[in-house]
Amino acid sequence: MIKVSVKQKNLRVFHITIEDKESFLDYLKKNIIILKEFFLLLDGKVDKSIEKILEDECLCYKNISNCKLKLSSVKKDIEIEEPRLEYKKEQTIDKPISKEKLKVYDRPIRSGEEINEELPIVVFGRINSGARLFSSQSISIYGIIDGLVQCDGDYIVSQGIGQFGNLIFNGEIIDKEIFKKDVLQKITFNNSKIEVKEV
Repeated sequence: MIKVSVKQKNLRVFHITIEDKESFLDYLKKNIIILKEFFLLLDGKVDKSIEKILEDECLCYKNISNCKLKLSSVKKDIEIEEPRLEYKKEQTIDKPISKEKLKVYDRPIRSGEEINEELPIVVFGRINSGARLFSSQSISIYGIIDGLVQCDGDYIVSQGIGQFGNLIFNGEIIDKEIFKKDVLQKITFNNSKIEVKEV
C-alpha cells in the first residue's frame, strides 16, 4: 500500500527575469541573504553557470522559461481578494464580525520571532536580527529594522534599516542606502517608482 501525505503550504516567491547575466549576479550578490528566504522563479536568460551558482548557494529555484504559467503580482492578488471579503460578510450576517483593524506591538520584535498578519501593523520598537515580520497591509515601525520585513500594503514607515536588516516592499527589495539614519521616513510607490519622504 502506498501512503501519501499532502499538506498545503504558503510559499513566498520572487519572479526574476534575467536579461543580463552580470546584472543578475550583481543583484544576487547584493541580496543573497534575503533571497535565501524565498523560492525563486527564474525566467529569461538562465544558463547552466547561473544554475550552478544558485545550487552552490543552496537557493531554491525553478527555471520557468519554457513554462506557460500565468503569474500575477502581489498587488493584483490583494485587489482580487477584496470582493471575496465583501461576499463573505454578506453570507455571515448572523456571525460576529471582528472589529480589529490594526495590530499593535508595543515592544521590539525578538530574534527568532515570526509575525504574519493580514492587518496593518504598528511596531513601537526595533525589529531585531533574526526576526521576521510580514503584512499584506501597510506597516509602521518606530525603530530600526535589523530583521526581515515584508510589506505588501500602500506604505511603510521606518527609522531605517540596520546592518542586518532587509526590507521587501510590494515585491521589491529596498536598498538600505535610501534611508537617512535615525529619521522617520515613509516609503510609497508612485508611478511604479519608489519614493521616500521624511515624516
